[in-house]
Amino acid sequence: MRATSGSTSRRAVLGALLVLLLASPGAAQREDAVPADAELRAPSGNQPQQEAAQRSREERARPVVYKPPRRGSPKDGRVAGASRGNTALPHLLALAPDHVGWTQSASPSLFWHLDGVPPETARIVFTLALADGVEPLVERALPLPAAAGIQRIRLADFGVMLSPDVDYAWSVSLLAGDDRAADLVSEGSLRLVGGDVLGGRPASARVFAAQGLWYDALEALSDALDDTPSDLELRAQRDSLLRQAGLEPALSQRPQASH
Repeated sequence: MRATSGSTSRRAVLGALLVLLLASPGAAQREDAVPADAELRAPSGNQPQQEAAQRSREERARPVVYKPPRRGSPKDGRVAGASRGNTALPHLLALAPDHVGWTQSASPSLFWHLDGVPPETARIVFTLALADGVEPLVERALPLPAAAGIQRIRLADFGVMLSPDVDYAWSVSLLAGDDRAADLVSEGSLRLVGGDVLGGRPASARVFAAQGLWYDALEALSDALDDTPSDLELRAQRDSLLRQAGLEPALSQRPQASH
């Protein structure tokens, strides 16, 4: 009986020591270390958003490469900054390639650039016509820009719906007054291409440019810059697109207007 009692006492002592060890601060720290470490290894709740943002940054960092369409002649494209005389007026430039630019939008936006603010007495006129036509389909005065830079014309504002596979000519004119010899004119051309040029690819400025859709690529980049005007990567992409078409006067080192 004494031996049994002694064995029971030793087990009781060992149990008490075990309780004391588990209750010690060191043990508490070791227990706390497990969930803290597990929390560090666990994926963050906003990880998908972070990964999406990283993919977006990497996507924007890739160049936008414009591949001109095979159809159309270079002679049918831009007449850049054609002027009939007044060098005192700011220079204007239709942001169009030197060939018939493509779009898959029936009412795309057209863009032009002005390197200064015109006098209040000047007028700016937008004209759209069939490439082989005489009478304009649209001839409308535009508001005088408040600042130099890239300007936008939305064909939807004029109720324009282009017909597929028809070539159109468009121009922006800066009229100084009654003397038409002093007018400044810049012209471009465009075509609404029928069929699915994208071939199921997701719409983006990069895809538009790769498929020869000049106006859609320029509009996509300009829309993105409207949303985030301070995004230097987007601005560099648009500059690159303009440079590929020989439109250096419109690069962003020049003053930019709100679009």
